Amino acid sequence: MFLTECKQAVLYTVEDIYLCDAAVSHISEDSATLIVTKSNADLSLTEAHVTFFDSAKGLVTYSCELTEFKKSKRASSGEYYFTRCTAHEQLSVLQRRNDIKVPVNIPVALSAKTHDGALSNIEARVWNISAGGIFITSRQKFSIGDIVSFFFSDPDLPSLTLQAEILRLQEHRHLRKIIGSAAKDTELIGYGCRFVHLPSRAESQIRNYVFRQDLIHRRWISALD
Repeated sequence: MFLTECKQAVLYTVEDIYLCDAAVSHISEDSATLIVTKSNADLSLTEAHVTFFDSAKGLVTYSCELTEFKKSKRASSGEYYFTRCTAHEQLSVLQRRNDIKVPVNIPVALSAKTHDGALSNIEARVWNISAGGIFITSRQKFSIGDIVSFFFSDPDLPSLTLQAEILRLQEHRHLRKIIGSAAKDTELIGYGCRFVHLPSRAESQIRNYVFRQDLIHRRWISALD
């Protein structure tokens, strides 16, 4: 089966120009049903590059053949159209598992278990997130091996309480490439962290969130091109 767990895709022309988003259903050995709206799809399209968001495999792009678009017969479903998408050639598998890292800018309050004891209500900011961990900045000094916990909330992700272990420290002079003008605060320290004690459901939710954000970013870059 060319897909494992997929509910979302993005259609591009064979020249890799963004066309529209699509929902995915009825996955078989080499094909799937794509669902699009009339307003954002080219209903005469027969060939496309399709990037599938597969929560197990990653962002998988195929050269695909699309059959005739058929309008939904359900009156309540609006202007939705179905097409059978048959995958012919796998073009790429991008950023599997924990590799995708998407930029965010989200303030959080940390609690921490450090070598010197417990701390709470520490101001910090998350600058990027992957399915495996985060990069944060704070004025608080941590050591490698310290455990931080925080409440992570975003409109595109169910609110989660997460724990992460400090793996590396980023000196202030190297922060500008990551956080831009916010690096003018010379007291900030950067920390690369990996998630620990992460329930499988929370891991899946984070992976889905990361993939969705990456798709949005790729769509935005494609529009600029």
